[in-house]
Amino acid sequence: MSIHQEVHCVLDRSMQDITKRFAGIQLMKDDVGLSENVCTVHTVLEGEHRAALLLHADMALLVRLAQNVMKQETVTSQDIEDVATEYFNVLCGRVAAGFFQIAHIPSRFQTPRFRPGKFIPESKSSCRHILTYNSEKDGSMQLICVGLPPNEEKNSIMPC
Repeated sequence: MSIHQEVHCVLDRSMQDITKRFAGIQLMKDDVGLSENVCTVHTVLEGEHRAALLLHADMALLVRLAQNVMKQETVTSQDIEDVATEYFNVLCGRVAAGFFQIAHIPSRFQTPRFRPGKFIPESKSSCRHILTYNSEKDGSMQLICVGLPPNEEKNSIMPC
């Protein structure tokens, strides 16, 4: 299996497993588009191989995520942001561990950030993974991993 395929598998397994364990939501790989009401949670993988990890999610799915985690029907926009950020933080931990297993390079993610709308960092890297998922009734999520230019003192990017 190529490193590109291994990275893709780590992202997919992490996304599916963490979403099921964290919120009890089963995701199915699907190429459906996202709605117009989308939020982004994002971070940067630091270390020898740099990458941005982003989660675009339909707001309806983020509401369900917050409701399931908090075990209540009524959630505020702050609840949604807090739960989405913590969910993504857990997902990032799993992804970093998976990347260590395949590349044997320690790395860590910066603190995730939440923002309304779609956000994608500029990058000329050909290393790009886009995985799209659909929940049964609440919309879609998209996990994106983009290789970033190296830090000035580094001279490598995340393997694809």
